[in-house]
Amino acid sequence: MSEFSGETPVTYQMLRDALDACGLAVGFALAGTLNTGGTDRRLILAISESLQTLTVDGRFPGLPGHCMGGIVQGMEAFLISGEKEKGAPLL
Repeated sequence: MSEFSGETPVTYQMLRDALDACGLAVGFALAGTLNTGGTDRRLILAISESLQTLTVDGRFPGLPGHCMGGIVQGMEAFLISGEKEKGAPLL
């Protein structure tokens, strides 16, 4: 099933996959936006670590926690994608 419509049945795994992908995109964009705004990389990492701690501590139970985990992964993906100068454009 490659085409989705309003009639497509949605499984729990499909929902988790969508939340994970959304979280990754939001996390990457958030870290990039903070970087573009001139935020020091150490602070971006501290924000990511704080969100990860809250997630691991169970502050976002269920599907919200899954999405928050994706946000953390997206922020980390931005940070490891290469050294960015403070204030550099996102891409």
